[in-house]
Amino acid sequence: MKLKTILQKIRLTIGKLLLDKTNHNPVNLPIKKILFLRQDGKIGDYIVSSFVFRELKKQDPELYIGVTCTKNNAYLFENNPYIDQLHFVQKRSIWDRIKCGLNLRKFHYDVLIDPTVLLRNRDLLFIRLIKASINVGYLKQNYQLFNINIDDPKLHFADVYKTVLEKIGFTDINTQYDIPFNPLANTETIDFIQKNKLERFITLNFFGNGSARQFDDKHIVAILEYLAKKSSLPIVVLTYPTVTEKLKKLIAMVNGQWSMENNTFFAKIFINENTKSIFHTIELIRYSDLLISPDTATIHIAAGLNKPIIGFYSQGQQNWLNWHPNNQNRTEIVRYQHNINEISPEQISPEWII
Repeated sequence: MKLKTILQKIRLTIGKLLLDKTNHNPVNLPIKKILFLRQDGKIGDYIVSSFVFRELKKQDPELYIGVTCTKNNAYLFENNPYIDQLHFVQKRSIWDRIKCGLNLRKFHYDVLIDPTVLLRNRDLLFIRLIKASINVGYLKQNYQLFNINIDDPKLHFADVYKTVLEKIGFTDINTQYDIPFNPLANTETIDFIQKNKLERFITLNFFGNGSARQFDDKHIVAILEYLAKKSSLPIVVLTYPTVTEKLKKLIAMVNGQWSMENNTFFAKIFINENTKSIFHTIELIRYSDLLISPDTATIHIAAGLNKPIIGFYSQGQQNWLNWHPNNQNRTEIVRYQHNINEISPEQISPEWII
């Protein structure tokens, strides 16, 4: 075991001894205010849990819903019509947690919901300072601070949130994701589609969270070449600003080879260079016929939009249980052991992409 991991375990153990105290408040209070802790939330986390705000307000329009977030991920929440209040907190600053926690105490939240699996000491301190009547957690059976715990490690995270709502008295919950809609991104995406005459197309993502989920240049080219030959549909490669220039060069190279082989000057592979945000990615997936992607936010976006999916997932069973596509449409999965670059293009069946 690495020294860093050992030291982290020691810190967490000491922190738990000092900060994990029983919450003696009753759990059957009338619920008027609910707080979600989402300062560590990523895009995929937001998509998978997006239904909770809608379902709470549908059953109790007078319910007050607050969310803690950072200024960096506030864009996920700020246009949600079901959220009443955003509370900004710095992700790693313990002093900011203390200040924010004491301020949140004044709101008198009845329920605090935090499904984070690994709680750091600053998280425990933050929750204690807020002093909600009911603290709901996930896999926290060994914690005294949580009145209510969801203890099934096999649940998909959408079902974790569904169970949380049921535990605090809400029923008949629709877990269909709420996919954000940005009018400007929608207009700009439609312009891109019309300009390139893309009546039908595949969206293709090469980058997941962490280096083990990111294709290298060699495999990007190999997959592009394979799909250009095997698919009857054009391909739109999803991008974000820091990788756009690299992808443009790789795509140009593959398009050139494809054009020469087919005696045509028309491109088979496209990229929207004006992709500025996740909202542009959402709109491309919304209008596509298929998403091909590693395990990342785009998988959950496509599931929420009921799109066919080809997903690349590691063999890690816990991650699969918690974060599989949860899709009602056709879904094909290719697994790898340690690194996504173990995958060869031929593992993508031509029948999946026609």
